[in-house]
Amino acid sequence: MQKKVCIVIKANQEFIRHTGEDVKKNAAVLNNLFESISDVYIPMLRMIDKLNLAKIPCRFAVVLPPVLCNLLSDDSIQTLYIDWLNKKNELGLSELERNKNDSKITQIIKSEIYENEELKQDFEKKYQKNLIEVFSKHMKNGTIEILGTCGTEIFMPHYIDMKEVLSAQIECGLYAYRQYFGVAPEGFWLPDFGYAPGVEKLIRAYGYTYTILDARSILFAEKIPETGIFYPSRTENSLVVFCRDNKVDEELYGYYGYLYSVNYRNQNRDIGYDLPIEELAPFIESGSSRYSTGFKYWNRWFKDESKSVYDKNEALKQVEKDAEAFVANRKETLNKAAELLPNQKFVAEICTFDVSKMSRQWHECILWLENIFRAFEKTDVEVDTCCNLCEDQYNLEKIEPYYSAGIGEGYGENLLSSKNCWMARYIKKACERMVDLADRFPNDTGLKTRLLNLGAKELLLAQSSNLADMIDKDELPEFAERRFRESITAFTTVFDSLGSNTVSTEWLTKIEMKDSVFLWMNYRIFSRKK
Repeated sequence: MQKKVCIVIKANQEFIRHTGEDVKKNAAVLNNLFESISDVYIPMLRMIDKLNLAKIPCRFAVVLPPVLCNLLSDDSIQTLYIDWLNKKNELGLSELERNKNDSKITQIIKSEIYENEELKQDFEKKYQKNLIEVFSKHMKNGTIEILGTCGTEIFMPHYIDMKEVLSAQIECGLYAYRQYFGVAPEGFWLPDFGYAPGVEKLIRAYGYTYTILDARSILFAEKIPETGIFYPSRTENSLVVFCRDNKVDEELYGYYGYLYSVNYRNQNRDIGYDLPIEELAPFIESGSSRYSTGFKYWNRWFKDESKSVYDKNEALKQVEKDAEAFVANRKETLNKAAELLPNQKFVAEICTFDVSKMSRQWHECILWLENIFRAFEKTDVEVDTCCNLCEDQYNLEKIEPYYSAGIGEGYGENLLSSKNCWMARYIKKACERMVDLADRFPNDTGLKTRLLNLGAKELLLAQSSNLADMIDKDELPEFAERRFRESITAFTTVFDSLGSNTVSTEWLTKIEMKDSVFLWMNYRIFSRKK
């Protein structure tokens, strides 16, 4: 029997206004994006190159949300990223002077400066500033599979009674992937694993072959499939459903999770929070909120100050050890599954990683992923993608999955908490209005079309559950609330302008430039389906 592991790497990104005064206003969230480019996206591409050169199988799936694709393809973001690297190294030079009497910390600073120069070189020369195009090339040569998803990070169960809204989100995402990658993906990624009965009909209607559910959707179903979570099943309309193994999250983030090893870099201790603000120029301007600079000198050891300086060599040893432990756990799990399912062609474990979340807490996460692929090569477990396991699509067992999610306590309740529930009434009303507008103006052109397209874009941006999640967790809540209110205000202005038949072309052009996403938008995706 074949034993397979399917690795799915999910990136997460909220749209950030990045023109004019918005650059300074949104400096903290832009910093998070640039850190993701440096710590996740470029290292991931480097990982693929290294493993391919070593002829080590590294096939895996990647979810690159349309908003992220838009930002990474934007000339302004590319220029700002290079400026960001330059400012980091200016700060690094001042840090060398400040720490000149500490040889260990000086070595860390020099390593960080060198890495920033290497990132700049790769970004400008090797990847020609277009990371999405490089991901596309790896997709076409079969190394990675690109999964589709919604236009923004919408929590679909909240809109299960508004099929036009969900259809618009799915259609927006599908069109974006055709634009950026030239193909329609086979698999569909449910944002936040949010599933409610009926969602599968819309996903399948747009040509997707499979999706991945949280384990609760399968294990709490009225009829649990005989093959459990280690073999695919299908819904009534033959959408293939895979089930992620929730135990992987426990291995990563649990009390004894890998990322809490004392040898790993302490992501919470950064000079951006420790030093006086005037010493952080030019990276952080005076009067701005504080954020990470990337100059982190400490590991997770808190008991002995002499042992708390970060040692990259010790971290690399720990990475290899933790990767081997992870692979050993996968092999043990699949061996047990094979014993219970002796009549199946294969057993498969689906391992999903929110790499944006991981990288914020675990600097070495991409190195860990690389070592996972190296460790799997030494076992009888094959690394594969879900799309290769759908051959028997119409003979799989039929199930009716249960409502579930991959956030909160399993039901997405944190997206309607006491901190953010006020957002729901604005979204619901805007959704109703957008559907009505799409039907009232089915064939309009010119200025009205621009208005309607802008309204559609602003609604999609406001529907992102990332904003509600950031407010609930107090992670840059000011940005999240401002971003939400900006989109709702812009949509309301569009609605009022269409009602009064007057519009400020200056205002319209200004907002179109600020929210430069989904440039191909057609508001008719919100039309009622017959």
